[in-house]
Amino acid sequence: MPLELHPLNQLVPVPLDAAVYTGLSTDHYPWTEIISDLALRQAQEFSGTFDGVQGSRWVRFVWTRGVLLGGFTRGGQTLSWETAMRGVPRATVSLTALSPSLSDLIWSTRDAQGRPLRGAWPDLRAELERDRFHGLLLAGEGCSFWTSGRVLGGTLPVAGATCVAYSQNSEANREKLVAFWRELMARIHRAAPLDATWRQITMRLAESYPCLDPFAQDIHLSGGQLTIDEEVTVAEFRPALLAALEATLARLGLRLLDLPVTDLRDRPEWSAAGLESR
Repeated sequence: MPLELHPLNQLVPVPLDAAVYTGLSTDHYPWTEIISDLALRQAQEFSGTFDGVQGSRWVRFVWTRGVLLGGFTRGGQTLSWETAMRGVPRATVSLTALSPSLSDLIWSTRDAQGRPLRGAWPDLRAELERDRFHGLLLAGEGCSFWTSGRVLGGTLPVAGATCVAYSQNSEANREKLVAFWRELMARIHRAAPLDATWRQITMRLAESYPCLDPFAQDIHLSGGQLTIDEEVTVAEFRPALLAALEATLARLGLRLLDLPVTDLRDRPEWSAAGLESR
């Protein structure tokens, strides 16, 4: 039976610790003034979200360090300012300053497919931390924001709550994730050949991560070329590759950020892989 996935159709609440304004009506705060104010904040390298709600319709725009990443509505459907103003002409609007990391996370998960988790809170927490979960965790009306198994902000579920996880680390995003890891490993290998050390490390880690077994070759690295068998799920290869890469670099005495891969940090797959602090 295929896993049931849920598109993100609700406007998830963001932490309001640094709210600039909340619940203003465009009847009294016109769109022209809103756009002028946002342009000024963008020039000041604003990071955060702007939300407009009218009845059951909503729009959200996201900035990181003064860059407008874009706007979206239910299901992750992207839209322009013009479309937003036509869709919610008499909106109630809110503006919230957020950390760049949280803004990036909100934008990158806008079209993620939700996966219901087995079990209930707080028993799920150990699993999310172990798997270095990167995404949104929804429980009822509350939402918490996670990166590399750590909570960035939001509201944690109440005891006994069931949860839905929204992450780009899903089978729906498999092709992009595999392509990212292939490029990352090829770049690293060109700077520091990995093959011999990688084989040693994966043999040691295969008991914890069976897909790394060098004899089965579900995951294989040769000459810097990474292959991942189609039968290996994202949930299997993501933590396995991260553990193997960390151990290989440690054995070689290398730091990831000293290698010619830093331009890849701008891609959402970087933080989704758990690499943001490495």
